[in-house]
Amino acid sequence: MEKQKSFLPTAPYKGTRDFYPDEMRFRNWMFSVMRETVQSFGYQEYDGPILESFELYKAKSGEEIVQRQLYDFIDKGERRVAIRPEMTPTLARMVAGNVRNLAKPIRWFSVPNLWRYEQPGKGRLREHWQLNVDLFGVKSYTAEVEIILIADAILQKFRAPKGSYQIKVSHRKLLDSFLSNTLELKSEKAQAVSKVLDKKSKVSQKEFEGEMSPLLSDPAKQLPLIYSYLDSDLKSISKMPGIDPNAIEFISKLFSDLNGLGIKEQLVFDPSIVRGFDYYTGCIFEVFDTNPENRRSLYGGGRYDNLIGLFSNEQLSGIGFGLGDVTFKNFLEGHGLIPDLNRNDTVFIPILEEGLFQEVIKLADELRISGIKTETMLEPSKIAKQIQTAEKKGCRFVVFLGSDELANRTVQLKDLNTGEQVSVSRLDLSSKLKESLKV
Repeated sequence: MEKQKSFLPTAPYKGTRDFYPDEMRFRNWMFSVMRETVQSFGYQEYDGPILESFELYKAKSGEEIVQRQLYDFIDKGERRVAIRPEMTPTLARMVAGNVRNLAKPIRWFSVPNLWRYEQPGKGRLREHWQLNVDLFGVKSYTAEVEIILIADAILQKFRAPKGSYQIKVSHRKLLDSFLSNTLELKSEKAQAVSKVLDKKSKVSQKEFEGEMSPLLSDPAKQLPLIYSYLDSDLKSISKMPGIDPNAIEFISKLFSDLNGLGIKEQLVFDPSIVRGFDYYTGCIFEVFDTNPENRRSLYGGGRYDNLIGLFSNEQLSGIGFGLGDVTFKNFLEGHGLIPDLNRNDTVFIPILEEGLFQEVIKLADELRISGIKTETMLEPSKIAKQIQTAEKKGCRFVVFLGSDELANRTVQLKDLNTGEQVSVSRLDLSSKLKESLKV
């Protein structure tokens, strides 16, 4: 009996995705809209290596990323390296390496591929693409104004409906002063408490208090203060003992400017916003999806002071945010914001006769030179089968070139959307297609 051949699996590595042309078309469309929006504010695109020294992440990333989520290994030169889990450490290294020659403010963005070893779930994979937007060299709250305007402009560019999202804003110094002054926690305990606060929305009240109580010296007294802090608005939080008044003033000014610039209804003060990264030092914000089926953070960021301090004596404050493709796609799908991305702008030319191969290629070249995307068959087959191929590929127009059409300098143009087929002069073909395709 012949031994059955064993084949390699066709599924991708757990937590990653294959991007077939349809998925790739969506990804390209989504990030092209983001790029266009960010570039309209004067931001320039950069990139860096997907591999970095392990030490870079050990110094600049949070403990959870380094110890649990980092893909790291020893390379053939006995160096410990890691696949980037975030872009900010690479950004800090690059800015520090050329800081004196860069015109300030520095406005940069990137769309890197990022990797983290974590349990895949809805909105969370091991590999994703992420828009990163960063502004360096502006210490005043006006940097926050611009970054939040960009975060909002991206959603507006995708035509997000009114009420479909909220921009929740807080300040790390509010949290720091609450933990150290109001709750009277030492720095090590304060950091542990902040990490429990960061995941409060993801666990039940019983689980939250179960994790929080052992970290507190007097849970009966401190837990009510924590709930009061989390539920406060700008007015009530200012009356809490020990809260940093400068942070309250900062957010008040920020809200005043943003309200005057048309960002009011979607803007919310929310002191429960923590942000997981340890390098945030000032204003922090998160954009939330309000869809009941996807109530979660879409993206967020904040202020980081002296992020380049490990590389240089130069002082340079920055602010930025990251927007991942997985959660954002869920938002677009949930609110019906994805347009028809079929290949309606691509013309299809079948081969009706074997001897007309060269003429079909010449016709396709004429259309391409005119700026029209054109795909041809490379072998003749039954016409019904070739039209079926064009339909399956999502093309709207099919151009038929037979011996009679070649002799008369015409073509037959079929609209697969309507079924209409007309004879068109070869000289008029490009202009007619451009008018129909709006090229």
